Amino acid sequence: MKRMELNSDWLVRSEDLWWTGNMHPAVLAKKDGWLKTDIPCDVHMPLIENGLIKEPLEADNCFDCEWIEKKSWWFLKKFSVEKDLSNYSAIELVLESLDVEADIYLNGFHLGHQKSAFYPFKADIKRQLVQGENTLLVRLTAGPERVREADIARIIKNICTEAIDGRSENRGEIRRVLLRKPQFSFGWDWAPRVATCGIMKDVYIDFIGKAVVRSAYAVTRSIKGSSANLEVRLEIENMHEYSTMDASVHIEIEREGSETVRVQKSVFLRSGSNFISIPVELKNAQLWWPNGMGRQNLYTMKVTLSVGDSIYPYKPFKFGVRTVSINMEKISEGRRIFAFEINGVKVFAKGANWVPADSIYARISDEKYDTLLKEAANANFNMLRIWGGGVYERDIFYEKCDEYGIMLWHDFMFACALYPDDKEWFCNEVEKEIDYQTKRLRNHPSIVLWCGNNENHTAFSSWWSGDRTPDFFGGAVIYNRIAPSIVQKNCPEIPYWNSSPYGGRYPHDEKVGDIHPWGSFFMNSDMNVRITPEYYDKMDASFISEYGYVGPCCKTTTVQYHGGKPLDKNGPVWQLHNNTFEMHTVPAGIAKHYIDPDRLDIDEYLLYAGLCQGLMLGYSLESFRTRRYCWGEMFWMYNDCWGEVGWSIIDYYLRRKISYYFVKRALSHVKLIMKEEDGLVRIYAMNDTPDEVSFNIEYGFISFDGLIRDMKSCNVRLSPFSRQVVKEFARGSHDTKKGVYCALPGENEYDLIPAVLRTSSYRDLEMPRAALGISDLVCDEGSFSFTVTSDLYAHAVHFNLGDDVKLSDEYFDLLPGESRRVTVYCDHEKLAEKGLKPRCINQASQ
Repeated sequence: MKRMELNSDWLVRSEDLWWTGNMHPAVLAKKDGWLKTDIPCDVHMPLIENGLIKEPLEADNCFDCEWIEKKSWWFLKKFSVEKDLSNYSAIELVLESLDVEADIYLNGFHLGHQKSAFYPFKADIKRQLVQGENTLLVRLTAGPERVREADIARIIKNICTEAIDGRSENRGEIRRVLLRKPQFSFGWDWAPRVATCGIMKDVYIDFIGKAVVRSAYAVTRSIKGSSANLEVRLEIENMHEYSTMDASVHIEIEREGSETVRVQKSVFLRSGSNFISIPVELKNAQLWWPNGMGRQNLYTMKVTLSVGDSIYPYKPFKFGVRTVSINMEKISEGRRIFAFEINGVKVFAKGANWVPADSIYARISDEKYDTLLKEAANANFNMLRIWGGGVYERDIFYEKCDEYGIMLWHDFMFACALYPDDKEWFCNEVEKEIDYQTKRLRNHPSIVLWCGNNENHTAFSSWWSGDRTPDFFGGAVIYNRIAPSIVQKNCPEIPYWNSSPYGGRYPHDEKVGDIHPWGSFFMNSDMNVRITPEYYDKMDASFISEYGYVGPCCKTTTVQYHGGKPLDKNGPVWQLHNNTFEMHTVPAGIAKHYIDPDRLDIDEYLLYAGLCQGLMLGYSLESFRTRRYCWGEMFWMYNDCWGEVGWSIIDYYLRRKISYYFVKRALSHVKLIMKEEDGLVRIYAMNDTPDEVSFNIEYGFISFDGLIRDMKSCNVRLSPFSRQVVKEFARGSHDTKKGVYCALPGENEYDLIPAVLRTSSYRDLEMPRAALGISDLVCDEGSFSFTVTSDLYAHAVHFNLGDDVKLSDEYFDLLPGESRRVTVYCDHEKLAEKGLKPRCINQASQ
């Protein structure tokens, strides 16, 4: 098979919506008004590039772009073909993602209509293609105009939007449920309405000979000792309508540092589809492990089909040797475990929810994907949940998850609504989508779960009542029958879960499956519950897959997304970029934990609000790690599609928020945590690594001024992949407003930091003024490091190196006399430019 790429040198223009596909000759006749572009392309991109609209994600420019979804958009590509077309059995045009409601024309022929952005349009164009110049024309729209009110009448009261729920007039679209495109694009609590439209992934033509390998799947059947038994499943198509043929399949499996494995098998091909299974033994197999649990070993597989003198290679792909399952064993009446097992080892899942990294998702670069996933691994994540209102990401995303050891809980793209599975055409579209995506992604070792939807089971069971009570569970056929059947057919080795949350008699049971405990925390009607971290200690769930706390971005980002408008917390731009669920929680948190927010300037407000988000996320993640039956925690959410006061810990412009460092510390692979339970102070120790860990600790009470030090010592020894209580003691009578109970690790190789027992809000502590010092500055290529020390207890130690600089740690507390080594990942010229001035909340005047 030979491939001709068609991503470059396109033209795009708009016409009124009533310019339907049958007006394509008139569109082609137009000479002026075309904009140059390449693929991938959302129509917003050339409009921005040519100055026809302002950046929609800055200021309130999104309102000025709403006209875009009221137009039809026409993409034009002219290309030449010099090949002798008679040499090929089929010539297939592929457009990988059309968003949405697309009509495709080649040389005036209507090739078809595509209703989904979630699987490719594919057509055999051998009869329409000509030698010489060809003209490809694609008509697209944002989609809502295709949906009549009658189409959604049965479920119209059961579609969540920010407008219907009274949080934002301009966000949301009830017609989204009939459009197979990213549901968030019409707006969500964390996303503006920027209705996407365009050719979102690659366009190409495949020239196919006598036969073609349609798919290859490398399955780890078993791991025994140092060997792995693989099964390579191939789908091969014999393109001749009635003739059989003899062929040979050649497989090579390579990994740097390992001997190449070669397997050859003769096959007899019937006309059409043939399904071939080839066993392969991989000796001295190097396994793929999640981040922190071992190495992310990847193999490259090359498959070649030979028919006579003709050779047809399949595109090489990487895979990992690993097994995956979910342990749901019954513990007691009404309680079951919910734990992922990789290579037979239970994994405590640590991470967050992933949303598209740009509202205009076609412009997400490979570099942005790489940075976000590298930062997740750096923050000690081993899992992300791909939320069901977003997109099936581009290949680079999954490749980087494989590389960095980030497991993926992957929703299918349904969220917060009933869906019309009573319509045959809709179910047919969904079947094609799920079939394509499960085949496309099944080789990635990072894919550890397919999930039917986001919150639709719990929505049906508990969200709607009164005149909004649904008369049927629209979507149940998809999640309970279609999806599990296709997963079982295409990749039965990957577990399937019907929804999130799901489990128990009602799909939000703490003791069965996974939960989204929003009502217990941030969305509780009691403000004190929302802003008090100790309430997380009451949670006894098996797996928490959504919850969160809102916080602002750094000032540089805040200025950037204001787009030249003034920074005013009560102004329209600030409020537009303020999460619709914020509900005054940010200032209330500042007031509880630190200071009256009305006394703060913008810089101080951003600092204290960021510290509050860090406190709530860091504390909760630590708390969940200490729960005996809990095996996973994923907060909402990791990243952002635009700049806002919102849920994320990495902002839209890839700058770390203050909370990033709290989360990184909370999820450390080797970790000490202190809790007061049952009248005792308990020290928990976690070891998520494959190595036995041993170190000494001092534990007890230290006053903030360092004058009182009531400490004892012991040795801690942790087995691989373990968590346990290593010491417990009575709290005693020390004044916790003037000091802390803590556990101090001795010299160790695990970057362990002290654990501190939280007993009060920072506002209530009597912390003296601390003096910070810097020593042992070492400059390396691309980084420099130093030691920071405090004479007294120092809260939220941070530095003045700028919002774009990344550090190994920041916004941390230091005990009296404690030192910490910090690495700064930038050239030391930044040090000369800024100087190095450590700061903390309770800093002595200098």
